[in-house]
Amino acid sequence: MYFNDVVDKAIEDLYYCYDSARANAAADTLFLAAKAGDGDACYFLSRCFSGTCYSWEYHPFEENEAAAYAMLHQGISLGSAAAVLGALRMDMLTPQLREIMPFGSIKEAWDVIYEKAENGCLFCQYMIGNTYYFLDVIEIEDRKESEFESREAWDDWRREQMERSIPWFEKAFLGGMGLAGRNYRNYYGSGRGELIPPVYEKKLEILRQGAELMYPDWMYAFAFELYYKLDKAEEALPWALRAAQAGHLLGWDIVGDIYWDGKVVERNFPYALECFEKTAGYGNDPYGCRRAGEMYFRGLGTDKDYARAVQYLEQKDEGDDDLLGICYLLGYGCEQNPERGRALLERSRNTAFKNYGLGMMYVEGIGVREDIGKGVEYLKAAGSYEPAKEALKRYKKSLFGVWRRR
Repeated sequence: MYFNDVVDKAIEDLYYCYDSARANAAADTLFLAAKAGDGDACYFLSRCFSGTCYSWEYHPFEENEAAAYAMLHQGISLGSAAAVLGALRMDMLTPQLREIMPFGSIKEAWDVIYEKAENGCLFCQYMIGNTYYFLDVIEIEDRKESEFESREAWDDWRREQMERSIPWFEKAFLGGMGLAGRNYRNYYGSGRGELIPPVYEKKLEILRQGAELMYPDWMYAFAFELYYKLDKAEEALPWALRAAQAGHLLGWDIVGDIYWDGKVVERNFPYALECFEKTAGYGNDPYGCRRAGEMYFRGLGTDKDYARAVQYLEQKDEGDDDLLGICYLLGYGCEQNPERGRALLERSRNTAFKNYGLGMMYVEGIGVREDIGKGVEYLKAAGSYEPAKEALKRYKKSLFGVWRRR
């Protein structure tokens, strides 16, 4: 036992599996324990309110910073060493909280967690790893650059501290805590500033390890790397399917793209649309919404349905505004609003759709002064997009080089 039975069981249900029902039940028991004065229960309950960076992608809790801070405050006042280190890592260890913590120093709290980590607590191993990885150890040990004989010596010491994170992350990650692998991967994937260079091969190895451990988020991350970065669709597909079927819905985006693309499987637009709608329906996947919206807009795998397209496209990422801009400009599936259509098109990244929309705006004078020449240039820039090619057939150059309607 590392904490008490209630907290240990809650940690297992929150961080060593990917089960929303178990996570909700764990939060309920933590709430009761917190009410009864358990400081550690307060800390782990605060993490439930702290967003997906403190849990897995589809955990069942809504982010609530005020509630997270209140639980941290209570946990620290009740003597939770985990709450002290957690608040330090979250940049929430305010002077007020430092005053009420019943430890002579942050180092005393760190020692408590370090002992639990050495005794095998996966979550505490992850916490200790973070104190090295993010260099919280500088404050924990009250170290200063001025203590070192040179900048190089200071850099060497900091590099050594960050390197110490790796065995802790690795123990927790391979022991059953998928979340502990994030910074383990990032250490090699992104490096640590000028002190630690990235090592892509090691990052890929960690992604594979997580996938083979059947962590849903890692199966997805590995599939994403294989498909979008390494162009290995055939190898990516089974991992994406496993991730999606295990509850990491973003895996369906990869499956949908592979069936849309049709290079390693027979192209299947209806199935691709079904995949994108699974993620779009969850409500937090702009990419799936964009893809589903485009399919309804173009009639891929389904009949054209501009109204349905607009519903999805309203939820896409900013920058992917081209199709929605066309809809508002021309009144497809929504009330026509040339002003909004133009604004969306102009802020969108450059695509054939954007050029088609701006082209139609100028050749038809929709919300702007008609300028057929300018519009034709945009339509040409749309390349092989069929509606643009059809629109160009309606215009020709006069003997004097002026574009006119045929």
